[in-house]
Amino acid sequence: MTHFVASYGLWVVFAVVFLEVAGLPFIPGETALITAAALASQGHGNIVAIIALAIVAAVLGALFGYLVGHRWGREVLGRWPWFERVTRKGVERSQEFFDRHGSKAVFLGRFVPVLRATLGWMAGIARMRFRSFLLWNVVGAAAWGCLIGLLAYYVGEAVINAVERDLGIGIGAIAAIVLLLAGIHLLRRRFEKT
Repeated sequence: MTHFVASYGLWVVFAVVFLEVAGLPFIPGETALITAAALASQGHGNIVAIIALAIVAAVLGALFGYLVGHRWGREVLGRWPWFERVTRKGVERSQEFFDRHGSKAVFLGRFVPVLRATLGWMAGIARMRFRSFLLWNVVGAAAWGCLIGLLAYYVGEAVINAVERDLGIGIGAIAAIVLLLAGIHLLRRRFEKT
């Protein structure tokens, strides 16, 4: 484990944070940062490099989401008439919201998991001014990376102990959910055939 963290840990943190902030809300970017920072507190990594790379990944991920949302977001949402009717009011409200509260939303949204993943492309679809988005994207990413990274670093031992203690429970819970969903799916297919 420590060899893997030493060899690939920074790149894993970068990739996972980037993917989460670029728009994949169930990718554990913050968890990757917390884990890497906690391991750094045990001597397995450099906390400054971990935080710096997480900040860069968060900035680039949100910027990617913004550019995709700005360039193709409205086109994708308007591609199908039924979908466009459903989303038109939401896009209009988002535009008004980002016009009035965009800087606060970009900064504070960093600290809310699902918002962190959707913020970039939502700001792009809402046509938030690029310079304002970029400024608050950088400031928010820096605040998030430093706060989360340093907290995890300084309480690292407690985090490591919790992961070691609860990892089996977490894996068991995920396996149980997957099996339950598979069972429901199979039962539904059986009832549809009859």
